[in-house]
Amino acid sequence: MTKKQRIEYLVSTMCVLVTGFILYGFVGSMQPLINDSKIQSFLLFGCLGGFGFSMIVSSIILAVRYISKRTLKFKIFASVFWIITFACAIYVGIFAYFPYQIYNIVKIIKGNKHRNDTTDISN
Repeated sequence: MTKKQRIEYLVSTMCVLVTGFILYGFVGSMQPLINDSKIQSFLLFGCLGGFGFSMIVSSIILAVRYISKRTLKFKIFASVFWIITFACAIYVGIFAYFPYQIYNIVKIIKGNKHRNDTTDISN
C-alpha cells in the first residue's frame, strides 16, 4: 500500500470515528443509562458508535482493496459465497482494526523519516 493510500485510510476511518462518537454520544446522553450520568453515557455510547462504524468502514476499505487485486475466478467465487466473504471482511475489519491503525501510523512516520534520511545522505 502506498503512503497516500495509508493516509487516506487513516483519515477516512478517523473521520468516521469522530462523527460516530459525537452523534452516538449525544444520542446516548439524551436519556442517561449509566448511573444517571450524562457524561458516562455520552462517552460509552460515543465509543460504541464511533469505533463500531469506523470498524465497519475499515472492513469495507480493506475488503475492496483485497478483492480488487484478485483474479476473476476468485471474484466469482467470493460473489457466489457472498455471506462467507461478508463475514470474513467484517471479522477482519473488527479484529484487525486497532493493530492495523497502529501499523499504518508507524509506516507513515517511518516512511517520512526514511525518505528524509536518504535525501540527507545523497546530498
